[in-house]
Amino acid sequence: MSEYNENDKNITNNEEPKIWSAGNDAGLPQPDQLTEEDIYRILQDDAQDIEPPASLSPAQIEKKLQNVVQDETRKRSPWVYVAGLAACLVFGVMAGLLTFSLINRGGDEQGEMQTVMPDKVAQSDVSNEKSEDTAEETESEVHEGSLSYDEVCDIINKYNAETRQQYKGDIEYMVEDADMVEEAAPAVEEAAPAANDAAGDASKSETSDRFDTTGDYSETDKQVEGVDEGDIVKTDGKHIFTVEPSTFGFRIHVIEPNGNKSTEVGRVEVPQSNCQEMYLVGDRIFAIGTGWSDGSDLRNGEYDYKWYRGSELSRTRTVTTVIDISDATAPKIIKSHTQTGRYNTSRICDGFLYVFTEDWYERDTDYEKDKPEEFVPQIDGEICAPGCIVRAGDKYINNYMVMTSLSVDDPDRITDRLAVLGGGATYYVSTENIYIARPDGSNNYGWFGISASDITSITKFRYNDGKIKRVAETTFRGTISNSYYMHEYQGNFCFVYTSRGRSGATTNGLCVLDGDLKPLGELDKIAVGEEIYASYFIDSMAYFVTYRNTDPVFAVDISNPSMPVLKSELKLPGFSSYLHSFGTDKLIGIGYGDSTKDGEGWDNTAKLSLFEIGKDYSITELSKIFAEFGANHIADSNHKAIFVDEERGLVGLALMSDGYDKDTGEYTFLQHYVVYELVGKKFVKVMDDKNENMNDGISYENLRGVRIGETFYVCDPTGVQTAYTISGDGSKWKKA
Repeated sequence: MSEYNENDKNITNNEEPKIWSAGNDAGLPQPDQLTEEDIYRILQDDAQDIEPPASLSPAQIEKKLQNVVQDETRKRSPWVYVAGLAACLVFGVMAGLLTFSLINRGGDEQGEMQTVMPDKVAQSDVSNEKSEDTAEETESEVHEGSLSYDEVCDIINKYNAETRQQYKGDIEYMVEDADMVEEAAPAVEEAAPAANDAAGDASKSETSDRFDTTGDYSETDKQVEGVDEGDIVKTDGKHIFTVEPSTFGFRIHVIEPNGNKSTEVGRVEVPQSNCQEMYLVGDRIFAIGTGWSDGSDLRNGEYDYKWYRGSELSRTRTVTTVIDISDATAPKIIKSHTQTGRYNTSRICDGFLYVFTEDWYERDTDYEKDKPEEFVPQIDGEICAPGCIVRAGDKYINNYMVMTSLSVDDPDRITDRLAVLGGGATYYVSTENIYIARPDGSNNYGWFGISASDITSITKFRYNDGKIKRVAETTFRGTISNSYYMHEYQGNFCFVYTSRGRSGATTNGLCVLDGDLKPLGELDKIAVGEEIYASYFIDSMAYFVTYRNTDPVFAVDISNPSMPVLKSELKLPGFSSYLHSFGTDKLIGIGYGDSTKDGEGWDNTAKLSLFEIGKDYSITELSKIFAEFGANHIADSNHKAIFVDEERGLVGLALMSDGYDKDTGEYTFLQHYVVYELVGKKFVKVMDDKNENMNDGISYENLRGVRIGETFYVCDPTGVQTAYTISGDGSKWKKA
């Protein structure tokens, strides 16, 4: 054989072939310069150098065939098969060597083929080996209506082609008519928030005692009883756990509560990840957040705001980290799981953690069907099998909602997985079902990719023992802004919505659907020209607030699902952006109003209202209290940041004031935590933690209140800020 590297003759299964560089084969003929005679000669030379492996020697083959039971109907000698096998093997090896020789002799000018092909082969081998080893672990139920990779690729590519065409048309139109761009800008501003926003048994397992809480301490506020929600501060009565971003990821602090002498007794560092929320379950913490992704969350600054997806390694991932805290002084990471997509939300129910992420893909890419790893979500590094991919709706789309379940008692592997092509936005989770509301996937995107349509799709999934199954779907005209707009009652599904027409005029309504999401009853055209700002359901009653110039509070009876009845309407100045039950016959509303005495100011100051619900469901505002002028809260964007203790009549929240103080004539900036107590029919402020340290790099959005016994702790991500003794009689609290 002509020039070659002598080491290539001794390649073994444990050695990678040594690649010839362009410098070593200078002057050698290119593949297209070889004649048939040249190729035949090379084959002959290569064949002479090939030695059959020992396993194919006649002695070894005869030994293997001694125990073979021959089919009496077949009279062919086994050596016929052996000869054929040997011939195929020799020919295959010869052809492989020829191809290898030609590639390395020819190659392209940059030598790309020399370096890429062996890597691909090695990667494929590892992938196949890994798939075989983890086949049992990744096996999931084949879902009805599941999609093949080819079907998924066609859907995404179709969407991308249509949106590129739409985007091109928008840009051309903007260039032709700059005046129209200016006119359209306010509409974009108005529509953006809607687009961004639209961005039973407590246990059924044998280990349900893990959820039985003992001791006297507060828990994270939950929308549905029996369905736990995560937050950045948790307590089990014995310790307080807080989450803080760190230089290389995040850390969890373990605090031993002892009033203002509370001390940190342990901590654990989790690398290269954020932590948006965590759960405390027995002697384990489940910390969840979007992992660091090498710039995938950066945008390229172009009009289409494309998300970077440069390589498989830069795909955005959500990481669930399981931490053992059986020894609070030495917490340790015992397991981590990943799923592609940005973290949206999660819940714990029936002994399982359910994690939901949103996985988006490039709109300017045409994906290849033989590369599903580039357009299919991955769970723990393995792409979802076709049987685990379903479609929400019939629209072309390029994003998924990725859903996983994990046993809190056996967190070593993912229990179930489901990738829903169609994405999600707002999640409501009952004790048996998951409802996901998302903007319609239509390609009618208008300016800058903002949907001009007013259609929302709702998909229902049933879950049990960690298994998730899609059961129904529907669409309606209108938008659902957060999970508190949705409610499940006696097997039916109810929601409130705001609908915005193309002219910008708004109207609101309430719908009741059956278990298959078929319409049962509806109230529409409520508060025309206004928009829903808050909603809260208590059994068969729906309460919601709309706002424009006044603050109407509506009460709707849904006990007869086919005929919802508007029971009362109370109009007040200002508005509430958060509602919560407060005892059996009261509601609290946190929002904004005009705190000036003459009533001629703006609705820009945080206020707390107390509403009474009459026997005829009439609503009366008993009292309201304002924070300092210009104070802000986050009750509308994160209900878990609000402390509500209905039994003790306490409401706690963090405030941030950044405005002009008319009394002092100065501009103020203050972040602090306040607690109000209900005394009679009015709220009084019993605690105001105006701790100067709160302005030292700590945002009011990250402050939380925790009660352990009769001690109240104000916590930030680093631990306990201050502690107070609860008075219980409306008097000012003293530091503990």
